[in-house]
Parts: sequence; C-alpha cells; structure tokens
Amino acid sequence: MADLDPKTATLREVAEAYAKKSGREKTFVGPTLQYFKDIADEPGSAMRLFEKDAEGNTLLSKTFKDSDDTSTEKTAMQNIRQVGLTLKGMVGPDTPEYKLLPDKAPNTDLNNRIFGRSEPAKAVSEVAINPDKAKMSELFAGVSKYLDNPKTRSVAQAIIFNLNTGLRPNAVAGLQISSYKPDSGALYIEAETRGAKGRPVNIPLNPVADSILQENLAAGNKEFFFMKPNGKPVTSADMTDLLKEVKVKDIAFDQATGKYFDTLSPEGFKGKKGSALLRNVHATIGLSIGIPQERLAYLQGRSLKTAAKGSTGELSTYQQAFPFAVGEVDRANANMFASFWGDAAKEAGFEIGERIPLPTERITSETAGYEGYFDLPVKEEAPAPKPTSTSPEPKSFDDLSEGTKTWFRDTGVDFDSLIKNFGKKGAKVLAGAVGVETARQIITEPEAFAKDVVLEAGARAAGLATAPAAAVPMILAPSKLASGELPPGGLPPEQPTDFIPAREVEEESPTEQMARIATEDAGFVQRNREPEAAPVANQGFIQP
Repeated sequence: MADLDPKTATLREVAEAYAKKSGREKTFVGPTLQYFKDIADEPGSAMRLFEKDAEGNTLLSKTFKDSDDTSTEKTAMQNIRQVGLTLKGMVGPDTPEYKLLPDKAPNTDLNNRIFGRSEPAKAVSEVAINPDKAKMSELFAGVSKYLDNPKTRSVAQAIIFNLNTGLRPNAVAGLQISSYKPDSGALYIEAETRGAKGRPVNIPLNPVADSILQENLAAGNKEFFFMKPNGKPVTSADMTDLLKEVKVKDIAFDQATGKYFDTLSPEGFKGKKGSALLRNVHATIGLSIGIPQERLAYLQGRSLKTAAKGSTGELSTYQQAFPFAVGEVDRANANMFASFWGDAAKEAGFEIGERIPLPTERITSETAGYEGYFDLPVKEEAPAPKPTSTSPEPKSFDDLSEGTKTWFRDTGVDFDSLIKNFGKKGAKVLAGAVGVETARQIITEPEAFAKDVVLEAGARAAGLATAPAAAVPMILAPSKLASGELPPGGLPPEQPTDFIPAREVEEESPTEQMARIATEDAGFVQRNREPEAAPVANQGFIQP
C-alpha cells in the first residue's frame, strides 16, 4: 500500500490493498467494484469517486442517491467508505484531498453528502412468510425446476442450500471449500468471512445440504461451492433474481401495507425481499416443526448473546466455536429440515433425490486426490489477546477504586495481606483452590475480578472458605459435543439428549428450578419430530 500514489491509484488497486490488509481478499473487491467496473482500472479512479463536480456532487452521490435499501447497496457503500479511509490514511490532513474523503463512522453529514444518502439500515422485515406446507411445497418445486437447467442449477442449489441451513444468503453464495469438513458433515465459517458478522460459527449439515456440496466437489469446484457457468461465484443478487420467477399465491404478507405477495421478490417493494427472506422461511419452518428459538438461531449462525445467558452473564462469551464440532441435538434439528423439504417435494409430485441425488460414495479428506483439500487456511499471525484490565497493577488497598474497595470490605478479604503473601503459603492455597490464573487475577486485577464474580461466591474464593473453586462461575464444565467424525453409515441419526436450552435465569426456588428443568428436558426429548432423512447407505432421503 505504501507504493500507491493516492492521486493516480486505481479503484481496484486500493480495494485490493485494503482487502489484503484486512484479510478479505476473496470477498471485498467484487462488491466494491460492482457499480464502477467501467472505471475501476483507470488511473486516479479511486480518488475520482470522492471528487466534486461543478455542482458539488460526487460520482458516488450520482450513483447511490436514489438507490434501493438492499444489502447489495449497503455492502457497496460500506466497502467504498473503507476505500476512502484507506486513501485518507495515504494523504496528509492538510491536503485538499483529505477534506474530500469520508469519516470513519457511517452516516455523518460529510458521508451523507459524499454518497448522496445515508447507508441503508439493517433490514427489519415486516414480511410474514406463509407457513402452510402446501405453499412451501410450491415454493420448493418452483425453485427445484431450475435445477434442470445447467445455466441456473448453481443458483437454485444455493437457494435450496439456504432453505436447509438458514445462513445469510451472502455467506451461502460465497461459501468456500475450506469452510467444509465432509468427515463431520459440518461447516466452519471463519469470523472474517462475509456473512459471518465477525464471529466464527459451526453449522451442521443435513443430507440435502451435504449432498449439494458433495455434488459440487465431484464437479471439480476448487474455491467456491456455487459457481455459475461463466466461472464466477453465485451472488445473493442472482438468488433474488431467480426467486422473482417463482410464483406462489399468497406466499408472503407485508404487515406494514396489508398486501399479499405471490413471490418472495415482488417488483417495486422496497423492504426486505428476495434472498434476504430465505432466513425468514427457514425460521418460520423451524418454529412450525418445534425447534426451540435458541437452537434455531444456532443453526442459522446467529449470535447467541441475547439468548444464551446464565446467572454469570452471557454464556456465549465462554462458548467459542471449535472448528466443525456440532452436537447431536443440533444435528437432529438440522435433519428435521431435510425431512420437511423431502415431504414438500413428495407433495409436489417428485422425490427430492431425483433432483439432488445422494452421492454413491462421499468425498472425504481420506479420498484419494483430496488430501489436504479441506484444510483451513493458516493465519500468518494470531491476534494479540485483549488485556483484561488497562489499569496499573495495584500495590495496596489504597490503589483500588471505591467500588472494588467496598467489594473487598463486604467480603471480609484483607487485600493488603493477599498482596504481601502472594507466592507464600496463603496465596499457594488460593492458587491451588481456584487455579493459578484466577489467583493472579484476584491479586493483580481485582477490579476485573470483582466485576465478574458473584459477591457471595467471590467471598468464599478469596476468603479460602470450603469449596473455594465454586467461587469462580466463569470456569464452566465442558459441553457435551459430538466427536466431530461421521460414522461409516453417514450422518448420525437423531438421539435423545439431556441438553437444556439456555434461558434467562429468574428468581425461583430449588424445587421450582428442578420442576422447570424436568419439564424442559421432557419436552426437548419427547418432542414429536418429523421423520428424518435417511443416511447415505440407505440410498434415499426420506424415511416413510
């Protein structure tokens, strides 16, 4: 980037420089250039986007002023803002060019003038999806017929994959080979991937979704799963365009206007539509077949921060995604969608296996010619962990904040004594009880420790009462995970489980708590599920 001259650099050069710096080489450049392909390689085109004409308008404002509020425009504007910030870092603050370039924050007065509008807000859908199974059958049949045309097969595959997983459509469209592990029938989408929203996620695949990926592997796809005949990856816009052609009477209802739609992508509609509604379809079906909302959110790769809370706060803080590891419950829930769409296909008069055939022999990491094919890319350097505290290390009780002093007073802990004896017998007992790192935090980072630990429990830990290890609620027992490997027969069948969905913890007696747990457990295990997809060995998707 240091070699680029901001006055002569092309839009493509600056976009590629930013993409390389941010680790987004495969997802950033295309959406950035999509509206400016005719000038992207002209010298000075990067800065030209932000320059004003005689009337004070930029090329960006002329392009985006009357544009739709879709994810396509939103992504393009966000990316170009990063291009502008990259240029801003290359010119001095006293130069005329500096004043033409955008602010870091979106939707400032300056940015709104540059782009001719504010960046589209996150789409909030007021469109309700018709949950009637006959309507879903028509939708599935309408998409499936495009599987028969080689020109549209990859786009139809992406839509059907989306209906079975609930991922963000741009994550599906840009799904890479390295995100898939056929041995465990799962996806691991890294935090930097477009559509992952800055956090890695694991997605269990049902037989329909897995068969689609297997077919495209066998076809020789090398980087992306969903490729068009012209050699370019499918986009969410391609998926939206195809959905315009699929007509199902009263498939959707706009609550804001009271109108019914016969397509997921109605012409002239400005709200959330097209491929962006595929998650809504997935969620509507998931709830209708009995999948709890939190587990449905997990299947879709959504954040569990608001759903997964316990008495110590957000459990998701401690539940990081181990690549390709998915549990039996989530695997079974994913399989329910294969059953649903298999039944939908039958109602439409065809077997799903006719359009999406199961592989006669699955490709795995052990398949000859595919050794190392599914390895995750190695990062050059792991990011440095954030410090738990930015305050100077306290040397005495007087160095603590008033709130932390109160905490130590209330718990009866002599902080100065802990400091004095750290490394001696008393501190060694503490370290043995709660772990060396926790003991260190109690003494060297009391502000953070006091904030995170429940007071009563913290008193037991710091005061070295009985069972001091119970004072550290942040230390969680490991979750029961699947082994991560498929049995010889294919995807594992659904099994009962003692998993209890996380919920907001309320004030309740031990008796009430046990009653609630028993009720939830029974409901989760004994739910009347739809029949599952059959394993590969049975050569058929749906068990009668």
